[in-house]
Amino acid sequence: MMTRTIRRLIAGVTVGLACSACTATDTGTARPSGAPVIAELPKLPTVDVAGDPFAELDVTPHEADRRVIGEVGVGSERLIVYTEGEKCGLLATPSGTHQKPSLQLLTSWPKKADEGSSRLPFGPYMKTSGYGSGDTPAWAELSCSKKAAVVNYSPVDDGKEIRRAGSVSLSRSADGKSISVVVGKEEQRNKILSAVTSS
Repeated sequence: MMTRTIRRLIAGVTVGLACSACTATDTGTARPSGAPVIAELPKLPTVDVAGDPFAELDVTPHEADRRVIGEVGVGSERLIVYTEGEKCGLLATPSGTHQKPSLQLLTSWPKKADEGSSRLPFGPYMKTSGYGSGDTPAWAELSCSKKAAVVNYSPVDDGKEIRRAGSVSLSRSADGKSISVVVGKEEQRNKILSAVTSS
């Protein structure tokens, strides 16, 4: 009789522990629900660019939600940074109004706080990179967040003159072989650029 009672007690305790394990919250993996990050990049002022640099790329005559927010000229090349819906884009073309683009990158910004990289301020960022066309193709990397776009670019032409338009800050590497471009609000750009150049 005593043995049967002890067995029932053990069985009851085991079932109770199993049920409490099923309903308990795993505090180690639970993420606090923070306020959503507001997308600031599409609200930046637009930049008028010469010609129609997207003409060779577009299947439709014009992408209605595309907004050019920055342009940088390096020697005989120009970089165009734009938004398209919830995406950041980079277009590299030779200078001139009717030149075929040599490189295009497009990536969406992170949809969740745990996506992408948080190495740079005002992230997280999704990243893409690639080489352009031609005999000596340029290389570019584009990082995209809801608040900023960051470009690392190794130009074909290392011209000393750099021109810019829009909400843009930039720096040239010590060896002069690459440039870093940040597009975003003025008060955020210096912090981002400082983090880019120090890494």
